Amino acid sequence: MSAGAGSLRDWNPEQYLKFDRERNRAVCDLARRAREHLPGRPRIVDLGSGPGNSTAILAETFPGSDLTGLDASPTMLAAARAAHPELRFEAGDIRAWAEGTGADDELVFANSVLHWLPQPETLLPRLLGRVAPGGVFAFQVPANWEAPVYQLPRELAAAPRWREFFHARPVSDWQTHELSYFYDLLAPHAAAVELWETVYVYAWPGPETIVAWYEGSGLRPYLAALPDEAARQEFRAAYLEGLRQAHRPQPDGKLLFPFRRQFVMARR
Repeated sequence: MSAGAGSLRDWNPEQYLKFDRERNRAVCDLARRAREHLPGRPRIVDLGSGPGNSTAILAETFPGSDLTGLDASPTMLAAARAAHPELRFEAGDIRAWAEGTGADDELVFANSVLHWLPQPETLLPRLLGRVAPGGVFAFQVPANWEAPVYQLPRELAAAPRWREFFHARPVSDWQTHELSYFYDLLAPHAAAVELWETVYVYAWPGPETIVAWYEGSGLRPYLAALPDEAARQEFRAAYLEGLRQAHRPQPDGKLLFPFRRQFVMARR
C-alpha cells in the first residue's frame, strides 16, 4: 500500500481486510466461546468494531440479538456501514463508553483493540462493570510482543537513521501482559474468569506478506511518523529485510508465521 501520512493517521479498511480470513479466526473462536454462556438473543456491544467484520460474525453467532458496533475511526465506520447496512454502527470512544452509566449489555465484546488503549488497570474493570448481571465481558488481544514482527519496528525507530522522527512523538507500546495480569485485575469483580491462548500459524508466500499484514495494524503508526513516502518506502524495506533474516522458508518455499493471541472472558 502507498499512502500519505495524513491517511495513515486513520485506519485503512481495505488494507486491514486483505487478511480478513486470518483475522476472523480469533473473532469466531471468541464468539463461539461466549455463545456457550449466553443462549438466546443477548444485547451486545462490539467495541472497536472496525470495518464491521467482527460485528457481522457476532450477528451470525447470535442471530436476532440487539447488536451495536462502536468505533472511533470515521473510515472504519464508513466501511462497516457500506459492507453491512443491515447492522447498527455508532461512533464512539471506548474509554468514554467505559465511563458511562448503566449495565444493559449482556455481552461486551472487544476484538484486538484493547491493547491500543492506556491504563488497562482501570479500563478493564470499568468495562466489566458495564456488563449486565449474568453477562460476559469477552476480549482478545495479540500476544506477539516478543516476535520479530513486533520488535523490529521498535528497533528501527531507535536506530540512528530513524530516531529523529520518533524522538518527539514516540510510538506507544501495546498494553501487553501475561494472562495472570488479566485474571488478577478482573477476578475480584467477576463471578468467573476464563483465560486461554492460541497460536495461529499461517503458511504464507514470504516476508512481504507479513509486511502487508502488519501494515494494516501495528506498522501504521510508524509509517505515519515519517516525513514522506520515500522515507516510508525505506523503512518498509528495512523492516522487510529484518523479517527475511528472522523467518526462514520451509522446503516448499512457504514461510510459517506464528501469531499468538490471548483470550479473556469474565462473567458478572
